[in-house]
Amino acid sequence: MQKAVGRQIALRTFCAMSVGMIFLVPHATGQDRKRSLTIEDVIEATQVLRPYGADVVSLSPDGQRYLVVLQKGDIRRNGSWIELFSGGTGSLKAASEQTTIVRLFTSSTASADDLIKNVRWLADSEHVVFLWDDGRMPARVVSVDFRSRRMETLAGTPRPIVQYDISADGETIVFETQGPHDLAREARERREGFAVTDQSIWSLLAGDVDGWTPTLRYETFVLDRRRRLLYKIHETMRPWSTPPELLKLSPDGRYALTVRQADAVPADWDNYTNHLFRDSYLPAARRNPNSPNWVRQYVVIDVKRRTTHPLWNAPENPSANVLWSPDSKTIIAGPTFLPVSAADDLGLSGEAVAEIDVATGRFLALPVPPTAIESEYRPKRWTASGVVEIMNDNTPELDRVPLRFRKLGGRWKLVEAGGQEDQPAPVVRIEVREDPNTPPSLYAVDKATGSEELITNLDPELERRTLGRVEPVHWKGKDGRAWTGLLYYPIHYQAGRRFPLVIQTHGYRPAQFSLDGVFPTAFAAQPLANHDIAVLQVGIPDPGGEPYAVSPKEPEVYVAGFEGAVDHFVASGLAKRDQIGIVGYSRTGWIVEYMLTHSNYSFAAAEVADNFDGSYLQYLLAENGSRAESEADNGARPFGEGLETWIRLAPAFNADKVEAPLRMEIDMGPIERVLNAWEMFSNLRYLRKPVELFVIPDIQHGVHILQNPAQRLASQGGTVDWFCFWLKGQEDSDPAKAAQYARWHDLRILEEKHSSFER
Repeated sequence: MQKAVGRQIALRTFCAMSVGMIFLVPHATGQDRKRSLTIEDVIEATQVLRPYGADVVSLSPDGQRYLVVLQKGDIRRNGSWIELFSGGTGSLKAASEQTTIVRLFTSSTASADDLIKNVRWLADSEHVVFLWDDGRMPARVVSVDFRSRRMETLAGTPRPIVQYDISADGETIVFETQGPHDLAREARERREGFAVTDQSIWSLLAGDVDGWTPTLRYETFVLDRRRRLLYKIHETMRPWSTPPELLKLSPDGRYALTVRQADAVPADWDNYTNHLFRDSYLPAARRNPNSPNWVRQYVVIDVKRRTTHPLWNAPENPSANVLWSPDSKTIIAGPTFLPVSAADDLGLSGEAVAEIDVATGRFLALPVPPTAIESEYRPKRWTASGVVEIMNDNTPELDRVPLRFRKLGGRWKLVEAGGQEDQPAPVVRIEVREDPNTPPSLYAVDKATGSEELITNLDPELERRTLGRVEPVHWKGKDGRAWTGLLYYPIHYQAGRRFPLVIQTHGYRPAQFSLDGVFPTAFAAQPLANHDIAVLQVGIPDPGGEPYAVSPKEPEVYVAGFEGAVDHFVASGLAKRDQIGIVGYSRTGWIVEYMLTHSNYSFAAAEVADNFDGSYLQYLLAENGSRAESEADNGARPFGEGLETWIRLAPAFNADKVEAPLRMEIDMGPIERVLNAWEMFSNLRYLRKPVELFVIPDIQHGVHILQNPAQRLASQGGTVDWFCFWLKGQEDSDPAKAAQYARWHDLRILEEKHSSFER
């Protein structure tokens, strides 16, 4: 579970290459014939959408067609195009005769992965179903007919559908929507007065005095399309308030599996050994049982009886994937906790893989092999012949091999590693090929002969843009830990010449192409490289060592790693020590602010975006159940003697130590969320230090991972302008940015005054 939360706060990807020195890459003269890459180019580049836990290339049930989903920004229309790209798998020729089944425009500001979700083939191999958000209507379930190219709405309500699944024949749909607002109760409480009980500060600031929050209350429905019946599931557990990340309908349509906040937390759950669950989630749930928290469990929806019940006596691991058995009687879940009374070490740590009977809760654990690193075995496929494939997603991407299990004599046994697929076998295999230096292309490979053919280069326009070379790099943190990252070289790199360097935190993808570096919020790796600024994209330390996440040790480990990176790249001759910047996003914004207030290393400029910051004000604004994480991060509760610990560790209490010009950005609305950054910002402003708090355009519809072109232009463009200004003294000549630079010149005066005072 620690790894699951890590997925929300950092991408945990590790490079399989051996430790080495920086690669010295000479400048290629061919770059001179290309146009410099801009933020606009990045936004309008075509990308392959990669749903978590699902294959990038989806095959039809009969194995005769492939499907890839593409996304491309449109700056002029301020939206995105979604393209369903398909072809045949019967031969190389059929694969190359690709076609766009449908091309859809959306004006939604949702994250790219939320524009089109849960793409599902129906059993006829002629229809694809997905959750669609076009920005005009509430998100709805639609289907596309591959023959007629016609799109049809299958399920829609006045409130957005946030999750769904559909039976193979398309006749049964289970879906979850945002809950309704009790307007009569709201009006009564406003008229008669009300007591503040469990309402969040955010609902009160939004004017909802009864505590209603659309993103924290949901309802479940089942649509029987054959009989044209829609009915609501009666929730036998208490109202649930965590995002519906899982909803899977059994093959026969009788049951669905979902996740709910646990009604009760049994005493024996204290025996689980996962650090994050035991030391953070569990205490928060016990202390605030009626508040939203992260102690959740699997719940079975009985579609026939319209009720729900817990699957078994064990918590859910948010990192897990779940598969239904072909006969709809059991599921495979992994990685997962097991019931304490029958759990081994893997089951207590939440790393087991198990088959669970949905009627009785009885289970059989799969004998997953031991690994040198923490296990995250996830089930990928359960074939009609009974073979289950699992894969350890915590191994480097290039080394992942599926393990195949079969039940023999009432027990699961490992039968082979790899092996042939047990499904209609296509003649050709479709691959998305890319690496950090090569944009994605689609290839077809003849499985019998090995012959291959390029289907399409998904974004040929990038061949006419300058791109900085990207290489894996390795260094040691100041504490001796090994680190790996990706270095984006300046486009005019020359050995022996030093360049400004920006450290972009929050993960890296060693096998994927990325113009941003990792996320489209605040990160701008290739555009910065095109301004001759080197960019280090970095995640977490290399595997190994003691647990440190969600503890006061976490920022110390990261700071030591970043300090080691600065020393390494200065010593190598690449970076100028007085021209180094750093960017934090989401959870790593806390790390960056901690480094600015607790490290002796100085930065020429820094930026944090939409971030947790470990501050006292954020703690006060949080739901009761969410406060435990801040308490664990700072090592104490901020009362009595614990407050002294907070004063020493929390960045905002140490704002007087910040010397770098700091750009702070709020991306996720509504506007009231500006309070999340207010403590650090107001302290720095009061101290007359160079700080800017930037609120993204249309913040009421802002999201954490930006997709909307106008919002990305402001965020990523702001990053490029900020670091060019402070690291290189350069300004964009665009007259529309005159006000921005006027503000920053005022900040420079403050920075010069502070520098003069220190001298």
